Amino acid sequence: MTEEKFETRISENGQTEFVYGISWENTSQESLLRKGRQEIDRPRQDSFNSRSDNQRLDIQANNQTKLDLEDRAANALKLKLEKEQLCLKGYEISNVVWKADNIRLLGYCF
Repeated sequence: MTEEKFETRISENGQTEFVYGISWENTSQESLLRKGRQEIDRPRQDSFNSRSDNQRLDIQANNQTKLDLEDRAANALKLKLEKEQLCLKGYEISNVVWKADNIRLLGYCF
C-alpha cells in the first residue's frame, strides 16, 4: 500500500458520507518472486492478436488476496474514523470499488 486517501462530506439530508481509498503502484518484481524463481512469467505481447497497443497485462490478485486487502482497508478505515472522531454511533460501508491499482470503500455514518 503506497497511498491513502480519505474524504468526507455532509449529504443533503445531513448524513456524513465518506470515501476511503488505498492505492498501490509499481509492485516490485522482487516482492513477486517466490520459491526461488528468477523471473516472472509474462505472456509475449505478439501472442495476443487482439491487442495492438504496447500495454502490458496487469498482474491480477486472486480472490483470497482481494479479500485480505479488503479486510486491511476496512481495518485502516476504522482506525481513520476513530482518529478523526467520526461516526461515533457507527458506520456502514455501502460500496467497495476495485480497480487495478486501488480499492475504495464508500459509506456513511449512522
